[in-house]
Parts: sequence; C-alpha cells; structure tokens
Amino acid sequence: MSNQLAEQNNQQQGTQNAVKKFTEATVENVLSRIASIQATGELVLPENYIPENAVRAAWLILQEVTDKNNRPALEVCTKESIANAFLDMVTSGLSIAKKQGYFVVYGNKLQFDQSYIGDIALAKRVANVKEVNAVTVYKDDVFEYEVDANSGRKKVISHKQKLANIDPNKIVGAYAIVTYNDGSTDTEIMTLGQIHTSWEMGGSKGTSPAHKKFPDQMAEKTVIARSLKIETGSSDDSSILKDKATDKVSADVKHEIKERANSKVVQFEEAEVVEETSGDKGQSPASADSVQTEECPI
Repeated sequence: MSNQLAEQNNQQQGTQNAVKKFTEATVENVLSRIASIQATGELVLPENYIPENAVRAAWLILQEVTDKNNRPALEVCTKESIANAFLDMVTSGLSIAKKQGYFVVYGNKLQFDQSYIGDIALAKRVANVKEVNAVTVYKDDVFEYEVDANSGRKKVISHKQKLANIDPNKIVGAYAIVTYNDGSTDTEIMTLGQIHTSWEMGGSKGTSPAHKKFPDQMAEKTVIARSLKIETGSSDDSSILKDKATDKVSADVKHEIKERANSKVVQFEEAEVVEETSGDKGQSPASADSVQTEECPI
C-alpha cells in the first residue's frame, strides 16, 4: 500500500513539474504571436471568436492530456510543438472547449487534430454549408438512392427503417446529407467496409471504447467528415484568412478530409437497396448483391 501511495505521489510530482515547463509566459507568447499575425492583416478570426478565451480554455484541458503510456503531455511534449498546436487551433478559428478538436501526443510532439464538429464549423464558415445530417443504415432497412447522370451527385430517395432494425451489430453503412444556404444538397454514402477502412487510418484503429460501444454514432461522424470534401477556395474563405493565409486553411481542410477518407470499393451487405440514375425511377427494388458499387475518390 505504501508503495502505491509513493507511486501516486511521484506521478503527482511529475505532473506538477511538467506544468512548470509550460508556463503562463508560454501562453502569453502564443497570444502575442496571434496578435502579431492579426496586425499584419493576414489573419482575420471569425466574429465572436476570442483567441485568448480559446487558448486559456485549451491550456486547462491540456493539463489532463496524456500519451499512450499515460504520461502527461506537458511532460513529454516540446514547448515548440505545444505552441504550434495552439496556433493551429486558433488560426482555424476553432476551440477545443467546444469539442471542435483535440490534442493528441505523437512521440514528443503535440498536435491539434480537428474533430468532425470542427469540420462542420469550418464548412459552415467558409463553404456556404447550412447543416449536415447523418443517418445509419441497418440490415433489413429499405434504402433507395439515385445518382444524377449529369452531376454525379447522389440523392437519397427513400430510407425506410423499422425500430427493430436498429442494432449496432447489424450496421451496413451510413450516409450524410449536406445542405447549403442556397437550398441545394449533396449526399455522401459509405458502406460499413469503407467506414472500417477509414477507422483503421486513425490512431485507435477503430478499437476505442467509443467505437465499440457506439459504432452507429462513430459511423455517422465518419461519413460527416467525408461528406465535407468541399472546395473552400471561394470568396467565403475571407471570413477566416486573407491572401496566402486563406490558401493555407483551404489546403488544411482538404488535407484533413483526404486523411480521413478512403477509396476502397465495398458493397452494402444484406441491406435492401435500390440504385437509380435520374430518369430511371419506377424500377423494382434490387438486392445488395445486384447493386453495382462505385469508387469514391477524394
């Protein structure tokens, strides 16, 4: 028992020493750097976004972040990487306190990883997106969609789902519908195989408690991230950054989506699916085995 207490005391002392490495002066340095970028006119933060609040809230959260060996991030990460992670968060106009991203430790480097909530926030800000909604598809659902032969855009025609169908062990896919401010929509559809491939690209490889306990929610988050493969190099980007800085955020958004997406061709299994092209409505439902799958390049 005494050894256990001694170990706990050592861990607490280590955490306290680690916190000293990232002092209040470092936080001030980050805020000073942000102010200097704003002064040059290269950085225009979103309305009502207060970088000081975002940085100080993130600093409190960072004190609880650990690496895969349960060592405090403040103990193992370099000050430079910590400062850069904070700058990445702020220049994207996002907040960890709002779950728009999170800090992840890679070796001795701290990295800000944008979450799907951050994807949505950024898409709304720079890509004229009004809302994004995702739905899980289960075995025995009747799922019907069409592909516009001219634009290549998908559209969900019908999704009939019974309460009895909802079972985490019977997920066959998910889709997300992006609605733009002008009323137009776009749809992304992913099979379970594609979702699993996407998960394997993440740090947890799809084995985290959240993936195991709430696979439906994680599937919907994944398809939302993929649905936001949007061209952000429009005039709307000026709401965040100007000139070269705008190009950087656009590139970051595209890189984030590419990193999360996959191009593996897989079929919906066992779901009753009808795939139509515009003008082919009225065909009778077909089984999943007869549906021609398509590659979803990013």
